[in-house]
Amino acid sequence: MPEGRDFYCSMTDLYANEVEGTNFTTEWYRHLRRYETGKNYNEENSIFIMAPHGGSIESGTTELTLATAGFTNGFNGQPTTSDTYDYFIFNGINPNKENGKLHVTASRYNDPVATALVKTSLISLSFHGCTDEQPNESTGIGYKACLIGGVDRLFKELLEAQLSGAGFNAYITNQNMLDGNLPKNIINKNKRQAGAQFELTTSFRASLHGINSRSKRRTTTNTDFWLFVNTIRESIEQYKIQLSI
Repeated sequence: MPEGRDFYCSMTDLYANEVEGTNFTTEWYRHLRRYETGKNYNEENSIFIMAPHGGSIESGTTELTLATAGFTNGFNGQPTTSDTYDYFIFNGINPNKENGKLHVTASRYNDPVATALVKTSLISLSFHGCTDEQPNESTGIGYKACLIGGVDRLFKELLEAQLSGAGFNAYITNQNMLDGNLPKNIINKNKRQAGAQFELTTSFRASLHGINSRSKRRTTTNTDFWLFVNTIRESIEQYKIQLSI
């Protein structure tokens, strides 16, 4: 999360002033729906993963979203299971240090595709990035942490238990600006009006790659990257069972 106020008040404002392919790209996937008798939702669209500030805005969140959603073409590894989920990613592709202006806070994130995808889902999860110093618990530069927010209490508790059990410094946060608890936060707009989000510190995100650059991250993921991704995916599948999805 860049320091200070957003440059744009909404994604509508951003899209009116920035150029796709020059300043940003978007990528998304929606599974084709298969209507089945007796079901009041579409199982193929029940999970939604998102990186609202990917590319070079909050570096590393694009790769984590793709891998968690199960789309790993061009990666040097893959998840342990073949499940795939709907996803949306907004990538900042400006030169270095010129991508902060592309950050639009999640409570004003009115991208129409992302909104449509989250509204058809039952479990939604977004990846965000914060600096090492922003969490209240920070010990300064080099602080590796995964802060868990959103309003889906059961999902947050499951993610915290599974990720901390896997050895990550993962914990539920109530810190203002990092806890993702606003109803207007796009990730909380699923069918259950309750999603979850990660705020990952800079050092944590960097630690998941051998070379932490836009061009090299996908091909230099390490064992911690895949442990993190697979633990999240296992948590999603466990939560699907809890919700009878």
